[in-house]
Amino acid sequence: MAVDASRDPVAKEVDIYRDTPVRFLGYANEIGESFKPMVPRAFYFGSYAVACTYVAADAKHKFDADGDVRHGVDALVWQALASVAVPGVVVNRVVTLAGRATARPFVPTLCGLGCIPFIIKPIDALVDAAMDATIRPFLLDDG
Repeated sequence: MAVDASRDPVAKEVDIYRDTPVRFLGYANEIGESFKPMVPRAFYFGSYAVACTYVAADAKHKFDADGDVRHGVDALVWQALASVAVPGVVVNRVVTLAGRATARPFVPTLCGLGCIPFIIKPIDALVDAAMDATIRPFLLDDG
């Protein structure tokens, strides 16, 4: 049963871009990276287009939510790192190494797809920690 946020002061508002399956659009490029050895370049680049559109949509949503550009910039940087750049590099390396380890063409793709569920939370936490230690004190400090 859904919690009515207006009646529960502890309930957190659901962020469609981070708390729902929409979040998986940010990982479209990891799917592209996984299938890179087997698909046309257009599919690979298209997966990045989907992920980058998701990143831009979340940043715009955060800006529109309160009109504060700082929250939009925070979302843009966080999503670009946590959804596109860092996991893209990780999956790319997994696929590349698996490709070097086997001659079977589907094994690198399976390895790339298989690692995605295991890298999401650690990467999100790493990006949060890195931003908390670098950009966020300057970007979001009201004092």
